Amino acid sequence: MGWELRHGRRYLYRNRRVNGKPVKEYLAADDRFGFGEQMAHDLERLRGYEAQLRRLAREGRVEFRGRIDELVSATATANTELRTVAEGVLIALGFHRHKRGEWRMKRDLAQLTSALATLKEQIAERNPLVRYDPPAGDAEAIELFTRVRAGDADARDRVGALIRDRRWVDWLGNLGRQATRQLIVKAAGGDPVWVAGLTAKANDLRDELLGEKPSVLEELLVRRVVNGWLATHALELELTLRPPADAKEREYLDRALSRAQKRMTEAARELARVRRLRAPALLAQRNVAATQKVVHNATNGAG
Repeated sequence: MGWELRHGRRYLYRNRRVNGKPVKEYLAADDRFGFGEQMAHDLERLRGYEAQLRRLAREGRVEFRGRIDELVSATATANTELRTVAEGVLIALGFHRHKRGEWRMKRDLAQLTSALATLKEQIAERNPLVRYDPPAGDAEAIELFTRVRAGDADARDRVGALIRDRRWVDWLGNLGRQATRQLIVKAAGGDPVWVAGLTAKANDLRDELLGEKPSVLEELLVRRVVNGWLATHALELELTLRPPADAKEREYLDRALSRAQKRMTEAARELARVRRLRAPALLAQRNVAATQKVVHNATNGAG
């Protein structure tokens, strides 16, 4: 946009695109009433507002994608750690993954050592995702944690006993539980009331899925299902209550929701497979118990 001098007079023009081609459009003349000057001033202000609007829209898109990426990343990290442990337990028990994706009992366990080595390589070293600091009033723990993180070998040997004595094993060692906590905080947006409600619901869902006398592997897989449930419904709520105005952003959020849904479904499928593998053993135990009861009753009757 600018003034052009023609035949001794100034005329206001602006450049725009029509069907992809640049076109010069006449706006006003520099008349004695100052209409042209006023229009130029107003258009300049309008261009400033438009630039500010574009900047705010860009910042909004960046903030939106960052929030979604943070939630998806937390879910993916937790899922990777739990899946690695769950697969390691299955392999250690003598199962292997069939080419169709199902877990089956191995006939030959000669590959167990190499399989475990491969799993160890999959867990790459990384910076801690969560900082664990001892309670402020525990001087012994504060000193020991500091020495361990500084590389003190003697303190490293003692910290395990301290963690067991303080009963901090679940606090410091349960990655799945920590992932659940982080997902709840992110889904609740920091609202303590909502955090309390989501925590109670996640605990109820976990207890219901665990059932009676769950195995260690079932506990790991149930945690994956709960984490997947949290991520999936948090993204569904985002899509329902705060749908992006931009079509590309809506598509991006929808893809993230699909990935979270897939992870939850995979975790539920693995849990069902593990329970199906346990079914013959459980049935045999019940048959033995029933037989013992029948024999016992028969003996009492004979006496």
